[in-house]
Amino acid sequence: MASIDDVLNSYSEFLHKEDKKTADRFDKNRKSDPEASVAEAITFQMLQTIGAHPKIHDKVGTKGPDFQCDASRWPQAGPQPQNHFMVEATSLNQDAISERSLLPKEMPEGLHGGAYGLVTKNICNKAKDKDRQLDGYSMPGVLSIVSSHLYSALLFDSNAAETALVSGIHFKHEIGSAVADPANYTDLEDSVFMKPGLKGSIVVCRQNISAILLVSVYRDNSEIFGILHPEPKFPLNVNLFPNIPFIKLSQWPIVDGKISTEWVVGSPSGFSVAHHPVCYTSSQPMSMPE
Repeated sequence: MASIDDVLNSYSEFLHKEDKKTADRFDKNRKSDPEASVAEAITFQMLQTIGAHPKIHDKVGTKGPDFQCDASRWPQAGPQPQNHFMVEATSLNQDAISERSLLPKEMPEGLHGGAYGLVTKNICNKAKDKDRQLDGYSMPGVLSIVSSHLYSALLFDSNAAETALVSGIHFKHEIGSAVADPANYTDLEDSVFMKPGLKGSIVVCRQNISAILLVSVYRDNSEIFGILHPEPKFPLNVNLFPNIPFIKLSQWPIVDGKISTEWVVGSPSGFSVAHHPVCYTSSQPMSMPE
């Protein structure tokens, strides 16, 4: 296994072989925005590890997602449409995470306990920002949100994935009633893929994003949870990610305003990907027409 710096250094070397301008951009950003550079390099290495065969798409002077993937087991046979998807890698600002969650960026002295807040709104805002960037491609779009915050394991867990899908939940109790309402409620304010529609209906939004990956970065590995869009423009073939747990709606469209969720993988434990140096191969997958 490798350290985070090992992944970053090997990714920089990979870029220098692929495109010098893109490599120079990455090396410069590594100093000015280290968290964004971690997100880019770790996402690329993760995609390589799971066999998605990523290649650089967002070169200097162009716009769009960072990577283009063909997850075919035999890329030499040519790209398969059902295995082809775009990936945009992004990060959450560590100061913003600490402000929202009340969790420090660095290990405090002594033992401390107490409540902390989720970063659901931060995740939702990032999806809003990146939805347009994944538009215009006739294939699924995946948004990889990466964090190396000290407490990312708490903030990017199974509960965070479910809350990002349905937004924060609350309870109702009518004044004067002796019986508590057992149901959970949501206003969908911070849902990444749903919003209130007309006459009490629930509709989808941000359909350019087929799925979101929440990636927690540790010293020598990363842990991943996924969130599936109920009705994207282009559905993602989750069989390409057989070990990653994805949260999804149990039923779509929503009936009678009742939202239920389920995990594609039975046990919602994060999928761990060990850190390894990025590999370079000259046999990159072929491009698909946009």
